[in-house]
Amino acid sequence: MKKNYKKQIILSTAVIFLTFSLLFSFTSCLSKSTEEIETFEVTRGDIVQTVTTSGYVDSSQQKNYSLQASGEVLKVLQKGDLFKKGDIIVEIDNSRTKLLVEQAEDNLNIAKVSIELAKISYQQALDSNHVAIQLADENAKLSEQATQNAMVALDNAKRYLSAVKQHSEIPSYQKEQASSNVDAAEGAYSQASISQSITYWSNLSSIENASSQMKITAENIRQAEYQLALSEISLELAKLDLDNNIIYAPFDGVVLSSTFSEGEYGSPGINAASIISSDFVIKADINETDIAKLSTGAEVEIILDAYPGDTFTGSIVEISPISQNLAGIVSFEVTVKPEESDSCTLLYGLSANLTITTSKTENILYIPIESVYEEGGRSYVYTLTEDGEIEEVAVTTGIYNYDYIEIKKGLSKGDIIITSSNIEDIKSSGKGGGILRKFTG
Repeated sequence: MKKNYKKQIILSTAVIFLTFSLLFSFTSCLSKSTEEIETFEVTRGDIVQTVTTSGYVDSSQQKNYSLQASGEVLKVLQKGDLFKKGDIIVEIDNSRTKLLVEQAEDNLNIAKVSIELAKISYQQALDSNHVAIQLADENAKLSEQATQNAMVALDNAKRYLSAVKQHSEIPSYQKEQASSNVDAAEGAYSQASISQSITYWSNLSSIENASSQMKITAENIRQAEYQLALSEISLELAKLDLDNNIIYAPFDGVVLSSTFSEGEYGSPGINAASIISSDFVIKADINETDIAKLSTGAEVEIILDAYPGDTFTGSIVEISPISQNLAGIVSFEVTVKPEESDSCTLLYGLSANLTITTSKTENILYIPIESVYEEGGRSYVYTLTEDGEIEEVAVTTGIYNYDYIEIKKGLSKGDIIITSSNIEDIKSSGKGGGILRKFTG
């Protein structure tokens, strides 16, 4: 009796153990089957197309300066020094230049005095010319009058001689006296004619001399004006050299490199300093296959290698129209301007990873792109029904990116699609209900 009871207990225990083993095995298989079927619920949202690239932090402006004058370096900023717009970058001793400016100013004053003297001389020449003309006119009148008087006296002497000769009672000595008077009158007339000629040529010479002197003084004025203009130019050039002794910062920034130290002698032709603006940008190269997708103003997401946990935003401000060819790879440089609030974190030369938005479609149905199959010019997906059945559904797709694709037709929000890469194994094994039905939508 005890033996039979013991056998029954052992048999019951074995049945219970077998039952639990089968149940555990079934549950494990069911769980494993469920785990192998990866799904996705059709969702409504946005799809953003992007282009990714890497670049570096650069300055929006860079200036290289060389000295324009020679001299002792009085002040110079060194590499890494920060500065504000208007600060002195390099200052050279300008003592020699100041002396040259003073000399140019003195020459300018001398030129001005020369002009005044030339104008006075010209006025004197004008006056002399006027006097010479007046005197010549008066002398001509006097010589002409003297000649006419001599001619009248000669005519009178001749008439008297003729009258004396007609009267026989007049003594001979009176006739001889009358004849002598005629000879004297002829001499006087001849002398008056010669004097008139001399006066004419003398007047002509005086007028010509006065006119020549007037022309000379006028030319002196022109030369003095030329000298004044040259003196003004020399002064301006000297002042320019004076300004060239100091290099002022055109913007806020930092010194990239500096050649001289204070106390050294600087001379032109050597790069004295290179500076960059503290207004930073991101520069990156875009492959020629993607460049047509970009435009200025496009949104950019920026992640710096130095700050991997921070994300910055910006936009494209410039796309270079000139390509670069490196080892056969053609690319174009783009410039990205970060938002103002982020610029304080940027440091010159940092590496950056960029994600550039090329297009964006909002409030659409989308699914993972790997869940869409194409065959014979048609697109389709596999859905999982509430009964665990697998259905093949034809779909019409739209915009897509690396992760998701738009569904224009064939699915509704909330539908469950299969994203498992081993869909053929799932169908053949009968998992998920084991029933495959085609649905064209």
